[in-house]
Amino acid sequence: MDKKIVGILFSLLMILPGCMGTEEKDIFYGDDINPPIPAQDFSLVDGNGEYYQLSQLEGKVIVIAFLFTRCPDVCPIVSANLEFISEQLGDVYGNEVAILTITVDPWTDNNSVMNEYAESRSLDWPHLTGTVEELEPVWKNFEVGLETYDSDIDGDGVADGFDVCPDTPEEEEVDGDGCGLDTQQSEDSDVQVKHHPLLTYWVDHTTGTIIVDKNMNQRVWWEDTLWNPDLVMEDILYLVNE
Repeated sequence: MDKKIVGILFSLLMILPGCMGTEEKDIFYGDDINPPIPAQDFSLVDGNGEYYQLSQLEGKVIVIAFLFTRCPDVCPIVSANLEFISEQLGDVYGNEVAILTITVDPWTDNNSVMNEYAESRSLDWPHLTGTVEELEPVWKNFEVGLETYDSDIDGDGVADGFDVCPDTPEEEEVDGDGCGLDTQQSEDSDVQVKHHPLLTYWVDHTTGTIIVDKNMNQRVWWEDTLWNPDLVMEDILYLVNE
């Protein structure tokens, strides 16, 4: 073999281990946040109307979910998953692990609404809200993308995000799902309620839950539609024992 080729191969063998050693290790079941992103301190309002600071949880692993109370699909599932996690953690929850829920709909979710949402589901962790100005830097820090829209294809007063019957006949009264009371109810339905006026706009947001380590660094991201509670708990316990 040519001496030049041997030299090149030897050099590559010397370089490759060093390169391989610098690769980032994937250690979580959720998406690793690499490099970790510092979780900036914030002060938001809890269900009791009192300001709650993130920094008071320093030293604990923090699970932070973003949702809005009018969300009819994934948000209630996320809340149920978090409740399951809190139960399965036992004494670790509260002592070494904290959970926070933060709204992406401050136009509707004042502290009373957030408190009612939590109490109706027996959720015992803080549900936080604030002004748009207070929440925007929090959304940015945790990379929560969201937009609001009020499109209403059939003009029945129910935003399309909530409307499960987008072809309601014109001027027909509708229920809370945007379905016509006369033409779009099942035979056994006894719903006779017109839509709530707060269903006139929809919030579309990035559905993700973030796990923050004891040093206030964002370390794990779980897509809310891909949650596996047992694996989420494994990620939490990894950070507890880190």
